[in-house]
Amino acid sequence: MKHRLSRQEESSMVRFVPFARIGVMLAHSLLACTLVAQEPRGTILGRVLDPTGAVIPNASVKVTNTATGVTVSALTNAQGNYLVPYLIPGTYRIEAEAAGFKRVVQDGLELRVNDRLEVNLTLEVGAVTEQVTVVAETPLLDTASASMGSVVDARRVAELPFPHGNPYHLIQLASGVAFAQNLTLDRPFEPTHIVGYTMDGARSNRSDVMLDGSVNSASGNTGTRNELISSWVPPADLVSEFKVQTAPFDATVGQTEGGVINVSLKSGTNALHGTAYYVKMAPELTANLFFSNRNNIPRGNFTYNRWGASAGGPVRLPKYDGRNRTFFMYGYEGIHEERPRGTTLTVPTEKQRQGDFSDLLRLGSQYQIYDPATRRPAPGGRFQVDPLPANIIPANRISSIAKNILSYYALPTVPGTADGRNNLPLPHEPEPITYYTHAWRVDHNFTDRHRLFVRVNVYKRDSHYNDWFKSAATGQWFQFLSRAAGLDDVYSFTPSFIMNVRYGYNRFIRTYDGNPKGRNFDLTTLGFPASYNNAIDPSIRRFPVISIDGYAGTYNGWLWRPTETHHLAASFDKIQGSHTLKFGMEARAYRENQYNPDHVSTGQFSFGTTWTRGPFDNSPAAPIGQGLASMLFGLPTSGYVDRRASYAEQSTVWALYVQNDWKVSRRLTATLGLRYEVEGPLTERFNRSVRGFDYTAVLPIEAQVKANYAKNPTREVPPEQFRVRGGLTFAGVGGLPRTLWERDANNFMPRVGLSFKLTDKTVIRSGYGIFFGFLGVRRGDVIQTGFSQTTQFIPSLDGGLTFRATLANPFPDGIQEPLGAALGPMTYVGQGISFFNTKPLAPYMQRWQFSIQREFPHRVVLDLAYVGNRGTHIETTRDLNALPVVYLSRTGERDQPLIDYLSANLPNPFYPLLPGTARAGTLISRATLLTAYPHFTSVSTTTNEGYSWYHSLQVKADKRFSRGYTVQVAYTWSKFMEATGFLNEGDPAPAKCISDQDYPHRLSLSWIWELPFGRGRRFLANANRVTSALVSGWQVQGIYAAQAGQALGFGNVIFRGNLKDIPLPKNQRTPDRWFNIDAGFERDSRKQLAYAARVMSFRFSGIRGDGINQWDLSVIKDTRIREGMKLQFRGEFLNAFNHVLFSNPNTSVTSTAFGTITSEKGYPRRIQLGVKLVY
Repeated sequence: MKHRLSRQEESSMVRFVPFARIGVMLAHSLLACTLVAQEPRGTILGRVLDPTGAVIPNASVKVTNTATGVTVSALTNAQGNYLVPYLIPGTYRIEAEAAGFKRVVQDGLELRVNDRLEVNLTLEVGAVTEQVTVVAETPLLDTASASMGSVVDARRVAELPFPHGNPYHLIQLASGVAFAQNLTLDRPFEPTHIVGYTMDGARSNRSDVMLDGSVNSASGNTGTRNELISSWVPPADLVSEFKVQTAPFDATVGQTEGGVINVSLKSGTNALHGTAYYVKMAPELTANLFFSNRNNIPRGNFTYNRWGASAGGPVRLPKYDGRNRTFFMYGYEGIHEERPRGTTLTVPTEKQRQGDFSDLLRLGSQYQIYDPATRRPAPGGRFQVDPLPANIIPANRISSIAKNILSYYALPTVPGTADGRNNLPLPHEPEPITYYTHAWRVDHNFTDRHRLFVRVNVYKRDSHYNDWFKSAATGQWFQFLSRAAGLDDVYSFTPSFIMNVRYGYNRFIRTYDGNPKGRNFDLTTLGFPASYNNAIDPSIRRFPVISIDGYAGTYNGWLWRPTETHHLAASFDKIQGSHTLKFGMEARAYRENQYNPDHVSTGQFSFGTTWTRGPFDNSPAAPIGQGLASMLFGLPTSGYVDRRASYAEQSTVWALYVQNDWKVSRRLTATLGLRYEVEGPLTERFNRSVRGFDYTAVLPIEAQVKANYAKNPTREVPPEQFRVRGGLTFAGVGGLPRTLWERDANNFMPRVGLSFKLTDKTVIRSGYGIFFGFLGVRRGDVIQTGFSQTTQFIPSLDGGLTFRATLANPFPDGIQEPLGAALGPMTYVGQGISFFNTKPLAPYMQRWQFSIQREFPHRVVLDLAYVGNRGTHIETTRDLNALPVVYLSRTGERDQPLIDYLSANLPNPFYPLLPGTARAGTLISRATLLTAYPHFTSVSTTTNEGYSWYHSLQVKADKRFSRGYTVQVAYTWSKFMEATGFLNEGDPAPAKCISDQDYPHRLSLSWIWELPFGRGRRFLANANRVTSALVSGWQVQGIYAAQAGQALGFGNVIFRGNLKDIPLPKNQRTPDRWFNIDAGFERDSRKQLAYAARVMSFRFSGIRGDGINQWDLSVIKDTRIREGMKLQFRGEFLNAFNHVLFSNPNTSVTSTAFGTITSEKGYPRRIQLGVKLVY
């Protein structure tokens, strides 16, 4: 067994040692406090020299934004260095002067988001009244930083084609980035998916989203743990530019496992500027879906309109002229859309609703339905059942409740497959959506030493969808609300000592409810007893949730979840000799409330094959039909009613930071930083939460259970070894703290970066840093077992010989009410439980890079980089109550004798001590008695055993705009491996495999080209007015993205072939046969594995789904109205060549659809036509 380091040892080796290595260099900089986080503005720094190259101390430097006229002053220190930080992106002029020298002025410096421009100025001997003006190009090489990232400049944001005006679509242009979500979820009001990018080996939705330096992210926790979403997506016309920082080795960056999406909004200028636009997407200009064409389904009709406006300029009031001082910016955007939301469902046929399954039986004996009324004991602890004659249920045995429920189902519209699947295609179901957003920003400059801005933004989205049956049984009404504000203040105490304080707040509300037809639903109209109906509060009563094996179900969810984030930061910049010191503090508070009765507060009933399979209870199930038959008999397999507690949870983060940007020589710059973060444990305002698990808790039922067990023990567990111990603990109960875990206070993050200027045109850069992830609210929600209460549907206590609960009386013992923590460790005994690890370690990433940057003529910069990433302490989930692997079969084939042995029914030692639970029956399987905690169905917890690693070659070429065009290319070749799951729950370590977010090849290309015709261009510049109007102002632009598909896996299956035979050559792959289904898979459902150790990997790198291959093109025509005003006509062709992007193929070996694809995860060609007034 491998030795595992203790927590103390690991902390010392992994975290302290890197800190110690740089501690000597940083000791003089470890001042009182720390950081401001991810910075959206830029910095101009450099030296002032005389003609001999000697430094000039006390030279005056002025940096002026040419659009606003705002000037910031600085003085050079004794080493001739100056520093001007916190400058908004834009074009700047620099002036420098000193006694005995001519004033020098350098114009046209382009400063981009998060830039550190090194601008050295040389003064000529002469009088200060003399001036030397230099028009020089902006430095293109990054000589002051080792961080990796890509800037999406203002022109790309304004002019490239992308859907719905969503600028985050351009994140894909960065190297080291891959898209890991569904391309159809690309609208600005789909916050979970629009930032679903993996960055340099960190999983998607783990990167921080910053807006003007403040947090613009919220906790997702919508089924995926450890997830961040974007609280607000600004309209493109409000975005100045943004930077995708994939490997930021700056100690100001924290609270992210991945990168940072750093967005800078526009501010007003001395001139009034703005836009007004309208965009239309018409169905006549949109291609049909691939599978709709294939099935002769015409393109659905839809409506799409988007409009908006922006305006910015100086604030002018009576007796106040805000030019050079006070500026405003405002933007609005609205969307109205009604589009088809397609799917294909399987619903019961008219004959099946009458109990007639004879058509299925004609397809083969595997579709035989068995009569639960004939169930009887059989040898070996089994049950035997007789076939249902002719596969037809007698009319007098069909549940009237089941028939009433099915009356809310839609009928089939096509025959579907041979066994009736996919018989309800719904390609054109409407999804109406309305959306609007407003944003305001005001900048004010008190003096050249003091400036401030304030931002406020809001949005609202309303929609409803999934109303498949046009009845109370289906449909969801959805709403998102967002409110946010930010304040930023910069003050210069001296020209070399600058402070920045900022505060950000955002509140994001996700709310939805079911179809209004199903609200306050009266269950007695379906035939349910009044006692059941009256036990549910009418205000939360909905149509019940029905789940039928092989068929579509019903759903009526209900949720109200507001989240809010507070972000406070202060930072200080001090230039001292050749060192630029940064230090400060950051605090974040994440809060989330939830009121979530959800659909299961009324009741959920599942109809599987347990009661209608045969001839024995462990016989393979039919491909379809048996679940529906179970429903018609009125015999759910399982079900429950929930009483769900609300919660109000919070976690906080504090961070300290210090960094030294050291100009070692004229060629070498070193960045030495240290960040320290402490994240407080999750708390619930009223302690309504599980805290952990007491592994040794003695339960009051143990003595009786052990006595019962001793009468019929298994041979594997002698009576004296049988234990009934362990139970939940609760926050603030029994002397335990109200915090849900112990604080991890060892999160030191060293950052080191080197930038060496090999020549004037070549820079070598390298960096290393540690980045800690998050726990708290962003990790997952509180666990409220006990405060929420589930009443289980218990159909039988004797394995189906008799039924105590049916649809006619589903909860004969009534609905159980929550007892909170009153039962102590007896809480939820007999059911499944989960709890957080009370001593977690924050996951962290070690990231490093080595790169060469080379400048070429025509403003071209080429970056060649190796980037690596190692993830440690990644959170995993274990079921501590899984059957030990020693009992699992390792034959590689279906081991029927072992299956019969482990699934055999034995006398239940818990009977009758746990009524109303999964341990209420008289019988229990042998496998259950062999688990560590047989009094629970599952015991799930989190661990920090996961790890990952990533290696990549990244190539980026960027030609900044000149000579009428700009081009940007990024290519990444990578491998992303991880070990975050267990093949078998009892395995000692997670299994290594290719990540499901491994995309080995990713290419992106963007360009803008002003056609060289007409006014101000190369050709026809002096044409007559008519010709000039026709040929002037044309430009074309586009984006191309190519990305490898996702790695696939098949589950725990029998495979007797060669894995290399599974993938098919590209020219042989079709939606009907994506891979070789005959390569050696055992597909007979009767021969599948059970109680078998899994050896097949989760995924295989050589077997992949479809990849991205998409061109987005556009044409723009600018028509000049007058000086400073133009009308712009735009045609945008998204997926211009109509390349279909298929969803992943079906990988269920027993499915008749195995290896086929029936849907797509991208849009067909869409054409957006727009007109925009720009002034």
